[in-house]
Amino acid sequence: MRVLITAYIPSHFMQIVPLGWALRAAGHQVVVAGMADVVDAAVTAGLPAVRIGTDGGFSAHVRPGHMSKDAAPAKILTARELADRRPWADMGHWWRLLVQDTSHLFTDFARRWKPDLVVSEMDYNGLITAGLIGVPAVFHRWGPDLLASMIHHHATDALREFCVKAGLPDGFPSPDLTLDPCPPDLQFAGLPAATPVRYAPYNGVGEMPEWAHAPRRGPRIVVSLGMLGAQTMRDEWSEALVACVARAVAGLRGAEVVLPLGTAHADRLGTLPPSFRLVDPAPLNLFVGDSDLVIHHGGAGTCLTAAHFGVPQLVLAQQHPAYVGCGERVAATGSGLALDHHAVTDDGLAVGAAIDALLGDARYRLCAAEVAAGMARLPSVNDTVARLEELPGR
Repeated sequence: MRVLITAYIPSHFMQIVPLGWALRAAGHQVVVAGMADVVDAAVTAGLPAVRIGTDGGFSAHVRPGHMSKDAAPAKILTARELADRRPWADMGHWWRLLVQDTSHLFTDFARRWKPDLVVSEMDYNGLITAGLIGVPAVFHRWGPDLLASMIHHHATDALREFCVKAGLPDGFPSPDLTLDPCPPDLQFAGLPAATPVRYAPYNGVGEMPEWAHAPRRGPRIVVSLGMLGAQTMRDEWSEALVACVARAVAGLRGAEVVLPLGTAHADRLGTLPPSFRLVDPAPLNLFVGDSDLVIHHGGAGTCLTAAHFGVPQLVLAQQHPAYVGCGERVAATGSGLALDHHAVTDDGLAVGAAIDALLGDARYRLCAAEVAAGMARLPSVNDTVARLEELPGR
């Protein structure tokens, strides 16, 4: 069969890549449709792709300085509280504007290529395209999914009139199947039913760094700012996070702190402790498994990769519902800790205490190992292909 994969955000698309590989290995044709940044990610992953429109995509609109360390509210808010506030509650309107500009491009290609199935992440164009050409649609989650689920009703309301005018009399179509690579332990409760699929860590391509398999004397701590880390490094928040971690580990004897940002940003980081190793960017799945702790911003890809390898996590999230939600779920499993944005301070005391706890208390690693074992028991992407093969004939 022919499978069309659509995506808007490259980091979300990364979670679908192993499924794309499995579909091709099973003999199916796969094409990824998206804007320039998604197409680049697809081609890098070895998947055929078609560029939709002339926009650079989500990555092109991420500008340095968009995350100020003082932008977060003074009050500590939960992920659910954040998702109910602006601008997140207004995302339905934003999606309507995007879909109005691009839906016909996706649909035109789909009508020419004639897929039997459409797989999509949060990008609503995928579901609309599937509905308009009359084929089954699969929604693929990318991690702890509170934000997408909470804004879904805003989006469906905002898109109803557009869908009716486009030829969908019942409004925005629902997926025929939802796939969830996030293990139940890490996922939010109360979400729409989904079919679990085992997370296969894919964080891009690259050579395994020599330092990743070299002998080490003490614990290794990985600091990750996600796929867009290099782009957002000029944000006050990212700079503050790295500076805070640097102070927090300054007195930690024997530790090795790996920051995969490359030397291009060295001048903005100031003087780092001797324990810091500023290395070129490389896929996390090549070295996270041999680390003792991952410190990150709350990104789903980093979270699920660390969970897959059974590595404890420290989540330092700015007040963004997806990032805060990720931290909440990590803490709930006992496999790590989550600190609010007020913990990212110049002295690094709170972060230092959390690092000491995560390295010194074996219970965190035991809980992380339990999460990893649960993930390993979920159906593989190969098993999931058989499930997808049933959809077009229903």
